[in-house]
Amino acid sequence: MLPFPEYEKLDGIAISRLIKRGEISADEALAAARDRIERYNPRLNAVVHLPEKAEPVTPADGPLAGVPVLIKDLVSDVAGWPTLAGSRAMRGHVARQDGEVIRRYRAAGLQLVGKTATPEWGLHPFTESTQYGATRNPWQPTLTTGGSSGGSAAAVAAGMTPIAHGGDGGGSIRIPASHCGLFGLKPGRGRSPCGPVFSEYWQGFVSEHALTRSVRDSAAMLDILLSGHDPQDVSYTPPPASSFLSSLDTPPPRLRIAFTRQPFQGGELAPDCMAALDDSLALLASLGHHVEEAHPPLASPEAIRRAMLVMVSGEMAALAATLRKPDGSALRWEDMETDSWTLARYGELLSAGDFARMRQLAFAQGRIMAAFHQHYDVLVTPVLNDPPPNIGALRTSKTEQALSDLLLGKLGLNWTLKLGNAVEKSSRRVMEHMGWTIPFNMSGQPAMSVPLFWTESGLPIGTQFVAAQGREGLLLQLARELEIARPWFDRRPPKA
Repeated sequence: MLPFPEYEKLDGIAISRLIKRGEISADEALAAARDRIERYNPRLNAVVHLPEKAEPVTPADGPLAGVPVLIKDLVSDVAGWPTLAGSRAMRGHVARQDGEVIRRYRAAGLQLVGKTATPEWGLHPFTESTQYGATRNPWQPTLTTGGSSGGSAAAVAAGMTPIAHGGDGGGSIRIPASHCGLFGLKPGRGRSPCGPVFSEYWQGFVSEHALTRSVRDSAAMLDILLSGHDPQDVSYTPPPASSFLSSLDTPPPRLRIAFTRQPFQGGELAPDCMAALDDSLALLASLGHHVEEAHPPLASPEAIRRAMLVMVSGEMAALAATLRKPDGSALRWEDMETDSWTLARYGELLSAGDFARMRQLAFAQGRIMAAFHQHYDVLVTPVLNDPPPNIGALRTSKTEQALSDLLLGKLGLNWTLKLGNAVEKSSRRVMEHMGWTIPFNMSGQPAMSVPLFWTESGLPIGTQFVAAQGREGLLLQLARELEIARPWFDRRPPKA
């Protein structure tokens, strides 16, 4: 018999309330989480580090005190745990101190259970790395979970923990939330702390938060994230007057909602994703919101794709040049996956002017969207152009990888990247699959994926909602209204 059989039927707040009332102990909640991980993880490969000894729990009385939570193995270090970032270059690396996000989690009384899989350095919208292997979607194990928070999404969808930490630099919370039938909010720029080592991640594109099954768990986790101010962070958005969790008691006003069917990153919208959007729009209208078609005048798909490629390549070039392996030696091509090394070499060929121009273009999207939100409270779009693809479908071919390993690795002929447009073609293919998420990492706005639609074959497809900077509370209120109107919490993937 499963220990604590009600565990998978409860969200984090409900589990914490049971602990506070003495109906279960925090140890029993942790035992239930570890049991589910041991049962479900062999099939899904979502959890990549499960320490033998439990972490000490800080006494706390917040709404999530005692709740088991998994941590994405990227960016947020947990002292004494490995941080591998999906890369064999990091094998043997053990974190010496907690990241600031983890410090705030501990202070809120969360129980840190283990770490979840990510693609190498969080680069891909699928979670398949040489270090960890492929993470599988609980709804259909032949399909991807999305990425880069794919391990976290698979774990929550399967019922291992009610909440898992994630980060989003180009869609990395919203994409796996869509693929796995979860709620996933990317907070706006300045909401999540970056200390104590960094002051900013990926030029401000990355926001950390969580994947959850309930809206209220996400709101409570966001309150925890905002429980402090590090003056060394480049960006800071002050918290609202009242907590995000308490704001859920107030329904949203009738909103001016815009929608568009023109993918911001190019590509074609698949019929199932179009159906998901149309279904969400009909639901919004039925709730009394004013819905009309309006496409924000963002940069062209070509320009957005180019800006993202240049900036990610520049970041990878900096990482490859400065990072040292645990033994102190510099990284070599054998230490990274082919695609990661290729991006780093491509980044070295770009000029400082290339990077600065693309950064300016990226941040200009924020001013464009600020003007757009003078007319509309919320923008509604698909999350992706396609339903979850098969594992391996988005990876570069073995032939392309072998050629890159030869030219850029063994021979060191970086200049060969100037002879063709292989990098541009590969990135275009992936970004056109994504379709919709990147502009809002550039603009710094809050955006969320809400699980409102399932295909005839039983696969979840999320809808993206975007609000003006600082308006996470409005998105959460709207999500709660949608959750009441179209409950998704009890929709669970089949068990093997």
